[in-house]
Amino acid sequence: MNRPRVLIWLLTSQCNLACRHCYAARFPRHGELEPEQALAVVRNAAEAGISHVALTGGEVFLRRDALEVIRQACKLGMSTSVVSNGSMLDEEMARQLADCGVFIYLSIDGASKETHEKIRGRGTWDFVISAVEAMQKFDLRFGTVMAVSNLNYAEVQGYLSLAKELGALVGCLIPVMPAGRAGMDIILNPEQMMHVLRDVDEAVAELDFPVSLWCTPFARLVVKSKRISAGFCRTSNDIDLDPQGNVLLCDVLDIAFANIKEKGISEAWQEQEEHPLVKSLTSPNLHEPCLACPLKNKCRGGCFARAKIISGDIQAPDPLCPRVAGVL
Repeated sequence: MNRPRVLIWLLTSQCNLACRHCYAARFPRHGELEPEQALAVVRNAAEAGISHVALTGGEVFLRRDALEVIRQACKLGMSTSVVSNGSMLDEEMARQLADCGVFIYLSIDGASKETHEKIRGRGTWDFVISAVEAMQKFDLRFGTVMAVSNLNYAEVQGYLSLAKELGALVGCLIPVMPAGRAGMDIILNPEQMMHVLRDVDEAVAELDFPVSLWCTPFARLVVKSKRISAGFCRTSNDIDLDPQGNVLLCDVLDIAFANIKEKGISEAWQEQEEHPLVKSLTSPNLHEPCLACPLKNKCRGGCFARAKIISGDIQAPDPLCPRVAGVL
């Protein structure tokens, strides 16, 4: 039976920053899962066959029970990763996370302090550097992630060089989605996306450094290096959970199928997979230019969330794809 393998869990919408691109800002700060409910989710995830729990937010470590959630996942044999802004990653936190084998994705939104702080706020660069020092002291494995917008896309190569210099195991990039606090005024256009993909390809060739492109299913049309990975969400076995326990179609869309407090992960997953909308997205009726695209069997029209938000049509092809936009 098809089963979920990865739980992508927005553990909290609480945050100590107000980043310009934050999609999680749309979630309410009340009604989040109680500590015992959160631990029940972890146990249920293990029972459902989940192998990896990917925690994000908000700032995950603002939840007082975040470490207990991680320890429970570790105890039950699941690997964990956390996306963090670094503000709470001191030496004691790094030591405890290293004991659990956690992988950290540290948010760095530029190659320079000036650009990073323009997006994330004054003082945010210093605690990123402090977090790196703490993680290095305890051999805590980490990568970096850059939310790419028209505010910082010109610094992609510098960002990847910085990531390698800091000791990251991988440099990740994700195009900003127009959700939450992010508006259409800062998202990339297709020409800028092409610029980013070409810069990534050049940087990887020069640095010999692995890169992961998130929410960019069309990337392989441009990038050639085997050290660059790009996922295809329509063919994944991920299940998305918001801070209130809702099982979401995508964490940037407010389309929910069930609530984890009422149904277990296996039941919610089955309900999601059998939903007519999900079936139409995983087996879409493609039209040109997608129909003749070499990536059609994996990409399947690209990011449906971006299509829904930008064009209003969830069945439309990904508007950021350079082939769809006619710039490739």
